[in-house]
Amino acid sequence: MLDAYTLTSGGPKRLEFAGGEDIPPETGWVDLLQPSVAEDRNTEVFLGAGLPTREEAAEIEFSSRFYTEDGAVFMTATILTGVDKGEAKLVPFTFVVTSDNRIATLRYDDIRALRQFLTRAGKPGSACSTVPGVFLGLVEALVDRTADVLERISSDVDRINAEIFAARAERRSGRRLEQLIGDVGTQGDLAAKARESLASLERLVQFASLTLRGGFSKGNSKNRLKLISRDVRSLEDHVEFLSNKITFLLDATLGLISVEQNEVIRILTIAATIFFPPTLIGTIYGMNFADMPELSWGFGYPLAIGLMVASAVLPYLYFKRRGWL
Repeated sequence: MLDAYTLTSGGPKRLEFAGGEDIPPETGWVDLLQPSVAEDRNTEVFLGAGLPTREEAAEIEFSSRFYTEDGAVFMTATILTGVDKGEAKLVPFTFVVTSDNRIATLRYDDIRALRQFLTRAGKPGSACSTVPGVFLGLVEALVDRTADVLERISSDVDRINAEIFAARAERRSGRRLEQLIGDVGTQGDLAAKARESLASLERLVQFASLTLRGGFSKGNSKNRLKLISRDVRSLEDHVEFLSNKITFLLDATLGLISVEQNEVIRILTIAATIFFPPTLIGTIYGMNFADMPELSWGFGYPLAIGLMVASAVLPYLYFKRRGWL
């Protein structure tokens, strides 16, 4: 799918045209979502430069993600998407900025930050009437979206923390600690993906500040790039804190599971210790030997029962006094 926008004082305005036609000359920004071969070709004519393939955009080498070719600057960031659907994944998002003041974005998945950008770009004061404004606005939207994900992770981690360290009775009536391990793992994976996305955005901002010229390197645009860079670094610090907290919660959960398992074993051990003496007495008097004088005693049976009860009660009272029960 190919969407073409003309850049006006009111922000980007989508142009109506058939996808197979040439891109209108008044276009300032082209957004490609899983483009067809024809759409790729039309965009390359529009930019005067070739677009990277999906495989090339997914490369992790710096030289494959950030480079200058045919007078255009190519920058690819790894963006976190699918969080709201519970299918978090990292997808490449490519910016192409040409020397003749044109911009294209290339993506292969729906990115919520772009829709949020389009909503804000039409508002007064959005400063999205130029190519630098569109580029900076999109990067800011990507950073803001990542910040929203980190806030969501922080909220979920706090909830998990409360459930893990809840009172024992509440924990037994709620979800088991074993189930919480899955939640902790999910948040850990999400935090790791957010960290990777932020790292790629930081590299993108650094490359843009060194490579892009004209309206990108002076005035308000230069200040916005610096502010974005500071925001990204602050988010990286926050995701590092969240990762440490998630690791702590995982260790704590495993520790509490071990404590519960040890408690079960302790109870079973105490029960076995209490019932072992009566079992031993009952076993002795269950043997069928002819020469057992107690068999002829009138009070032999109640004596055996009393011994069995006493041998069970005395260990119980001892354990109770020591605080083991």
